[in-house]
Amino acid sequence: MPHRPDQPTILHSTLAAALLLALATPNLAAETEGQLAARDAENKRLTAELLAKPNELTQPLESKYNHIITYGQSLASAAEGWPALSVAPRYDNLMLGQSPRSAAFSGAAFKPVGEAAFTPLRAVVQQKSNAAVVLDAEKVGKLAPQAQEEGESVEVGALNMARRLYLHHLGRDTDPDHLFVASNASTSGRSIAQLSKTGGTNEYLRVTQAVDQAKALADAQQASYSLSAFFWLQGEYDYSHTNGGKNDKDYYKAKLRQLRDDLYADAAKAIAGQEKMPAFFSYQTDAKSSVKDGSLAVGMAQWELAQEEPGWYLVGPVYPYTDKGVHLSANGYRWFGQMLGKVYHRVVIERKGWTPLAPRQATVDGRDVLIDSHVPPPPLAFDQPYLGHQARDVKNKGFVLRDDNGEVPIEAVDIVADTVVRLRAGRDLSGQPRISYAGHEVGGAGQLRDSDPMRADATYEYLPDLMPAEANIKALVHQPYPLQNWSIAFDIAAVKATPAEQPVSE
Repeated sequence: MPHRPDQPTILHSTLAAALLLALATPNLAAETEGQLAARDAENKRLTAELLAKPNELTQPLESKYNHIITYGQSLASAAEGWPALSVAPRYDNLMLGQSPRSAAFSGAAFKPVGEAAFTPLRAVVQQKSNAAVVLDAEKVGKLAPQAQEEGESVEVGALNMARRLYLHHLGRDTDPDHLFVASNASTSGRSIAQLSKTGGTNEYLRVTQAVDQAKALADAQQASYSLSAFFWLQGEYDYSHTNGGKNDKDYYKAKLRQLRDDLYADAAKAIAGQEKMPAFFSYQTDAKSSVKDGSLAVGMAQWELAQEEPGWYLVGPVYPYTDKGVHLSANGYRWFGQMLGKVYHRVVIERKGWTPLAPRQATVDGRDVLIDSHVPPPPLAFDQPYLGHQARDVKNKGFVLRDDNGEVPIEAVDIVADTVVRLRAGRDLSGQPRISYAGHEVGGAGQLRDSDPMRADATYEYLPDLMPAEANIKALVHQPYPLQNWSIAFDIAAVKATPAEQPVSE
């Protein structure tokens, strides 16, 4: 019998969570408990429908070489993502050349580091002034604390996680007939306009060149090839109006929709020659440091596109993971990469739907605002995200309440059902209340997550010679990265509750 890779751990804690919820939640009138139970049941039903919806649109894993392309700006290219952690190849994943990234830091060409060949996938750190040079650990150890060298990029952790889940799905150690190939065509410091096919910096061509080169290698072996997925991580320069960036929801949606369509046409159809589109996976750009006007336009654009466009999936936010300021730490990049791999497996291998933890609706009655959420594995929970390398509380758990008279003080934030959060206003509400979460004014973070028990493939590493002392986090070191889904950032209006939905004040 072949060895089966470790099965993701599934914990059955619904009863315990319910008991904790009952202890933590203020007493509610009997009729309110019934209304909340009905509301919670409807949320769960709708989320279950989304998660169970068959994925018949995107490219299945049927070729020998299945290419996954990362595209975007600095969080895609792993700026400050040193030291490399995934230095030993795992499973049978591949990359194009001796790094997932190009040997050119920027520009219109994707040039493999070393020869254009399929090699075992691993993370490397490339020299910023000459990306053709891969730095060894000794040279990485001499980098300045804020050095922008690119290192542990998300696709490495993503493909390792996805491969473990895939092999477990098959009940096998290997599958040489269906392999994953990673390439990273990103360029740090770019707006979406610059990364677009027309009117940009021509760095769009890095994607098509990577696909063209990988397809040529497969053709030389007379092996099948397809473009499986895109990982999109970009938006900081649009939030900050840098390099032609524009913090406007409709503008960003139009630009990203067109970019996705161009990538499909030029890479998947014209080069790979496939009929089905690659799956499109996006992170959500966080608002912690780059938003000039405080709006969540880019993050909401990314969420709306995932709801409107078939084959488009918002994996989740990046605010919970360890970071170096604007950019993630090496562990942070790999941690989010494991999340990407988890969702990739669900969509591409299991052929099912996906929704992140995200709001469904909000209603207001008196001073109470109830927020219903899509919760992939309930129940909801409050936790501390990592800001820098420290787990911290966020003001009002990350929520901000406003109405026609301005910001409203919040007296309490409570989880009142598995899928429902209640905000209690400190004064009467006027006009049209709005709720934001994880916006710029609270540092682009929040404390709301679900209870997904899946175990990561990789563990948090602390390398004392290559990392600052604050990266030595006792709760994380040598532990698998937690893979709960944290709530996306959002800004939504609250509508007046119907009589059946109205909460009863205590």
